[in-house]
Amino acid sequence: MLDRLRQVAFLVKDLEEGKELYRRHLGMETCHSKDLSNYGVVNAVLPAGNGTFIELLQPTADGAARRYLERRGEAPYMLIFETHDYDRLIPHLKSLGVQLTEEPATGEYRHAFVHPRSANGALLEIVEVTDSANPWPPAGPDWQTQATQPLTKQIRQMAVLVRDLDQAIARWEEMFGIKSTKRFQVSFTDLEIAVLPLAGKDTFIELAQPTGDDVPSARFLERYGEGIYLTIYEIEDSLALDDYLKGQEARYTTSRVTSNYVNLGFNSIWLHPAGMKGAFTQLSQVLAEDNPWPPAGDTWHLE
Repeated sequence: MLDRLRQVAFLVKDLEEGKELYRRHLGMETCHSKDLSNYGVVNAVLPAGNGTFIELLQPTADGAARRYLERRGEAPYMLIFETHDYDRLIPHLKSLGVQLTEEPATGEYRHAFVHPRSANGALLEIVEVTDSANPWPPAGPDWQTQATQPLTKQIRQMAVLVRDLDQAIARWEEMFGIKSTKRFQVSFTDLEIAVLPLAGKDTFIELAQPTGDDVPSARFLERYGEGIYLTIYEIEDSLALDDYLKGQEARYTTSRVTSNYVNLGFNSIWLHPAGMKGAFTQLSQVLAEDNPWPPAGDTWHLE
């Protein structure tokens, strides 16, 4: 019932600083900006490749976004999904007791918000586009003609940190009909991970549970609670981007210097959240020729 992860929103203290950071590190240029006074924010939308987008939000008035920023600091804020099954999905969520706020339809799309309490700490927006002339109106009218291309191919996967992986897998399947196709532990990150492909089979939700009490992810969970943890982009060439980021003096590490992060079918770069306005960021190059996204398992794309 969820077709794609279309957009990820991040809260920032200074919108211009955020735009410059994403331009400098990831080659992303703003395609649309709007004063969303009804939500108490101003935004900038930046294409991340293949019809996926980053949204930067700066609070301008008192409201949920400002209170979250004051409590949590700059951080991931919301996952925005596209559905082509709105009339079935929204009543289904209501029947499960999901805490849901349905917004008035615009001339371009219908949308509703799922409260973080219903989705392991992650604020979700569900959008059905009704404008046949623009496949993603939240990015503005001109994003399809923007000449500048980002250094990322697209947003591929978003990780949500959870306390109980079994319970979270069951919850997301119950709500959205998405199922885990791979479950594994990665010692480098001290996480047990389940990957759930969305219906469009090109974007994914990752549910991740810390495997120890005194590891970074466990400390993050203890401090902030469940919620959005990691943004994963696919990239074309990890060696070239490694060199580029080095020239930008970015704060990062790579899987090539991590001996226990091997034989997974991809190479990765991790940008430290302290250098990305609170956004823990992974940039992954797929190495497998017969699997478009190895983190989801060996056969997910054949089903």
